[in-house]
Order: sequence, then C-alpha cells, then structure tokens
Amino acid sequence: MAGMAETIQKVVSEITRGTRHPVYLLHGDELLAKDGAKAIVDALVPPEQQSLNVEVIAEDRDLASLPVRLGTLPLLGGSKVVVVHDSKAFVSKQNLGDLAKKSLQAWQAGDGERALRLFLQAVGAAGEGEGFVERAARGEVSDPEWERVLGAEATPEAEPWLREIAGRAVADGAAIPEAPGAGLAGIYEDAIQRGIPGNASLVLTAEVVDQRRALFKKIGAIGVVIDCGLRTGRTGETQMNPDRAREKIRELVAAAAKTIPGEAVASIVERTGFSMRALESEVEKILLYVGTRPAITPADVLEVLSNSRESGIFDLTNALCDRDAGRALRALRSLLGKREPLPPTLGRIAGEIRTLIIARGALERQLEGTMDPGLAYGAFQSRVLPRLQRKVEGDDGSAARLLEMHPFRAFNTLKGATRYSLSELVRALTAIHETDLALKSSGAPEGLLMERLLLSIIGGE
Repeated sequence: MAGMAETIQKVVSEITRGTRHPVYLLHGDELLAKDGAKAIVDALVPPEQQSLNVEVIAEDRDLASLPVRLGTLPLLGGSKVVVVHDSKAFVSKQNLGDLAKKSLQAWQAGDGERALRLFLQAVGAAGEGEGFVERAARGEVSDPEWERVLGAEATPEAEPWLREIAGRAVADGAAIPEAPGAGLAGIYEDAIQRGIPGNASLVLTAEVVDQRRALFKKIGAIGVVIDCGLRTGRTGETQMNPDRAREKIRELVAAAAKTIPGEAVASIVERTGFSMRALESEVEKILLYVGTRPAITPADVLEVLSNSRESGIFDLTNALCDRDAGRALRALRSLLGKREPLPPTLGRIAGEIRTLIIARGALERQLEGTMDPGLAYGAFQSRVLPRLQRKVEGDDGSAARLLEMHPFRAFNTLKGATRYSLSELVRALTAIHETDLALKSSGAPEGLLMERLLLSIIGGE
C-alpha cells in the first residue's frame, strides 16, 4: 500500500495534469489530514487567487449554504474550492470507541478543548445527555454503561480522563450535540446529488469516519478518499502504523539535511506516542541533540528518548525547565493516567529544582548572570563550556557539578535556569515540601495538589 505522502503527491500530480475531482475527503490524524488538504487546495487554486476563490467554512454554522457556495462563480474566474475541516458527518454509533479514544489522547496531550469536544460528540452520538455526564464527573459510570456509551471497556488509564473531562463539561455547562451524522450527511449528499460544478471542488477532513455510511461510499465513487490514519487498524493496536511513522521520520530528518539508519528509525517508532505531533516533537529533540553532526545514530536516539514512565517524567522535568505550564500539565496527566505513584514523581521534581539552583549559581558566577536561551547546542559547546571551566573568585562548585553532566543535559539545565530567579527556585522547594505534607495528610485529590504545585512553580508564586 502506498504511503500517505505518496498518495497526496499522486493526487496533486493528477490535478496539475488537469484531472480534478468534485470531492476530496482526508480522514484520520488531524494534523496529517489538514496538511494534505492544504497541499490539494494549493494545487487546485494558485495561492495568489485563494483569497477570492477558496472558502473555509464551519460545518456547524455554514453547512446549509454549501450548495450555494459551491455554485457561486469566482469574481475573477478560476476554480472554486470550499473547505470543511473536522467534519462530523461520518460519525455513527459504531464510531463511539474511536471518538472516546481520540478524546483520551487529546487529554493526555494537554488539549482540553479538543478532548471535551470529542467526548461530547461521543455522548451525543450514543444518545445520552446531561445525566450521563454528571454521573461520569462523579465517577459513577458502571462498566456496562461505559462500554455502551464510550464503545470500550473501562481502564485505569481512562478513569481520570473521564472524570476530569466530564467535570469540565458540567462546570462549563457545555451543550451536548445531537447525534450529528445523519443530518449533516444529508446536506452533503444533497449537494452531490444536485451536482457540483465542473470548476468547483469540496475538500473535507474528518478525524473519525464510519466507512459504511452512504456518504462515504458516494464520495469514494465520485471523488478521492485519502486515509491519513496512523495506526494499522488492528484491535488493540497502540503503536502508529510503522510505515507511516518511518515515512515521516525520514522526511523530517531529510529536511534537516541529515541521515538516519534503519535501526535508529525503528528505535524512534518503538518509543513514540500516538500522534504525528508527538512524533515530530521527539524527532526535534533528537535533531537538537545531534546539532551539526550530519548523521543520527541509534545511540543518539537512546540517549534522548526513553520508554513509558521515564519518558513521562522526562517530559515533566523538561517542561519545568522550559517554564511551560501546558506541557507540564500534559506530562503530569499522562503519569496520572498510568497510575504512577506520586512520591517518586515529586522527588524527581525536587531534584530538577535543585539542579536548576546549581545551574543558577553557575550562571551568576561564571556567566555573568545570563545565557541566551536561544543559543544553539554547537555554540554552547564551543563558547560556553570553556567559560564554565574557568576558575573564578567565590566559586561554590556549581560549575564543576554542571561539568559532570552530559554536555547536552548541562546545556538544557542552564537554559532552564535563565528562566527562573534564585528566589523563585528556593520558593519552589518550599512549595514541594508543603505539597508532600498535603499528599500525606490533607485528603485532597492528589492530581489537584500536583497541578497546583506545577502552576505555583512555573507561575513564580
């Protein structure tokens, strides 16, 4: 089976040769589908004409006017394209498990809005209402109900997701959409039945599709359907489709003008999460680590990436270093979802803060209190490391302790230290101690205490 990028290239090539279709549907991974849609739109309409000839509409607000929009000729001629992202027209009760899984994945990635939207879609598609959401927020959903509404068995990993997302829906008074598929599909089917003008095209993206729906089959008959999914589709599959993942890794590495052997590619695939965004993030870490070297080795991958719990803690401490609250909360939620014990996690947070204090001392004494956080790793090795090796008056040993680390670790730690003052780091240690006591004695929700701690540290409170 051809890779997705190859399929997109084939479609674009057909368009440039004059073969155009009335409908293009790209379904699966959100990022890949939107990137592919952009490539198709760019082939259909030159960029300089897109402001007049391309309309991107919201399905929930503008879909009724779709036939009119497709039939309205561009003012200055050329092709007309209407784009609808994230279509719900292909959703059915058979998709409940897919919707719930994608909501869980979005929650683990820290995208609360998308997680909530997908969760509410699942609830609506199952024909449920506020009563289910309120019970879910209280943790009172039975196993049979969980399977009936969310299309899967309850798991320890998913329980904190359901309670938090349902709780947010209750707190926000979020509206539960009606079962979306049939009504929306009817509008698209009507537009297809009327006939789409020869100089017009409809471009759709969708995360979840039921391929048995009549609309899906009609688009397949008259247009182009591109699967942008990342998985193999087998029951219980947790890894990305290896072919898709390998294809993207080589594309990213080639764009950085580097090479990578098959063994290193396989190692990345084994250690990468569930979405293309996660894959790109991991490859970016490796490219930063490699610096100016022309080739990535298997040892580089093993040095930068690690498995399961260690990977989650690595992401959490990195986010603290970067003073990135969103990433820190995402990493924490991932650890909570895996039911990891909190004392070791709290200990690693404390250890990271102590390391930042050491780095702050080296900054003050060896580097005149600052270092450009945008400094490249190669420049750090050639310009900053020699300065850390100098003997200075009042040296407290901070620089020597940094030099004991791997240079890449020292590089990231010093960058992190530039984002905090010494007083903020000392207050962070106090906050960690207070959180430790609260975890042992207060009875408050552990996740809430940990989130407050992270926000306190990163916010400088």
